[in-house]
Amino acid sequence: MPEKNIYDLIIIGAGPGGITAAIYAARNKMNFLVISMDIGGQMNWSSEVDNYPGMPDLTGIQITTKFFEHMKDYDIKVKKEEVIDLSKKGNICIVKTKKYAYKSKAVIIVTGKKPKKLNVPGEEELAGKGLSYCATCDAPLYKGKITAILGSGNSGLEAALFLSKYSKKVYIMDILEKIRGEPYLRQKVLANKKIIFIPKAKTKKILGKGKVEGLVYESDGKETTLKVDGIFVEIGLITKVNFAKSVKKNQWGEIMIFRSTKTHEENMTNIPGIFAAGDVTDIPSKQIIVAAGEGGKAVLAAFDYIHKWDKKYGNKK
Repeated sequence: MPEKNIYDLIIIGAGPGGITAAIYAARNKMNFLVISMDIGGQMNWSSEVDNYPGMPDLTGIQITTKFFEHMKDYDIKVKKEEVIDLSKKGNICIVKTKKYAYKSKAVIIVTGKKPKKLNVPGEEELAGKGLSYCATCDAPLYKGKITAILGSGNSGLEAALFLSKYSKKVYIMDILEKIRGEPYLRQKVLANKKIIFIPKAKTKKILGKGKVEGLVYESDGKETTLKVDGIFVEIGLITKVNFAKSVKKNQWGEIMIFRSTKTHEENMTNIPGIFAAGDVTDIPSKQIIVAAGEGGKAVLAAFDYIHKWDKKYGNKK
């Protein structure tokens, strides 16, 4: 596996956090590299985003396009390669892809999350056409309509409560007999007359031609068709950090980061020189603007770390 010359910084991921970090790195004339299999990440899932300042009423893809155009202003290129391993040898970070081994003084992991899939017929075809993985993003599109939430954990209950502000009826469906989630959320959901819980419901198929028209679920051995205008999958998200085996994670697989008043420790993982930002970390708020802000924080902390690295090690490789 050939090796490349050492970089100041390698950014793994090109969602809002990674793009922000890359723009900051470019403005500071850093010798850096961005590696990602896509551009935009979870932003691309949203059919409408109306809470990003200065860019109202845009789709997630439109916001991604604006981010990408900003990157082009600084001639930032993205290596479309899959990272398979991240390690540190001495004072050097080693990022391996299926093609190369890249070396750097510091790394920022901003790979975000991906939703757990239902793996049922119609899911892939109707994703973004009435089937969504983000109720916070898309709920306003279903004003006066009927929607269904698949999953009754905390995220599912929060999504149902949020959707009830717009939809005239919200179904919560779960394979379990009782609603899950924290007690205070369950109490709110059960008290909401717009929300209907369907227990022991296993989704078998998403229905629709060009847009969601309903779904088929099985309960007690019987299949039922439910007509809805929108479906929100809330069965959980998983992090994309299998390559970072030595980085400490919490019980949900999220990277644990420092929140310190010392600039060089902000957003750092348990391994000095390896930073993380956005939804892949244990920060509680998973939003585009938060991920972008965290990407900015991480790269500023990385700058400080690299400056100290240069003073201590010079340009050793």
